[in-house]
Amino acid sequence: MSNDLQLSVTRDGVPDHASDTLVVRTAAQRQRAYRLRRKRAVIDAIGDEVTASRVTLLALLGQELAALDSGTVPTPLTEAKRHCVKRILTAIVTRYAIDLAD
Repeated sequence: MSNDLQLSVTRDGVPDHASDTLVVRTAAQRQRAYRLRRKRAVIDAIGDEVTASRVTLLALLGQELAALDSGTVPTPLTEAKRHCVKRILTAIVTRYAIDLAD
């Protein structure tokens, strides 16, 4: 076996699948699965910013700001994107008790 293979186990030490067998995945497969989980987390966080993780909030904020900055967002959707950015920033400011009065 190469050094590139690892056993895929979740954070709580339980294998990914319901069966008792461990699945051997390559580094590329693990990375692909990680990217898919991150994408799903970002999609799930839309409208539920309060419970989203910090990493997910920052990824979502980056996507929304990039869309607004690119200028390719249709005019009717611009206000919706701005509202989404405001919700994300509000969640971050509230969660980390950031004082914007400075």
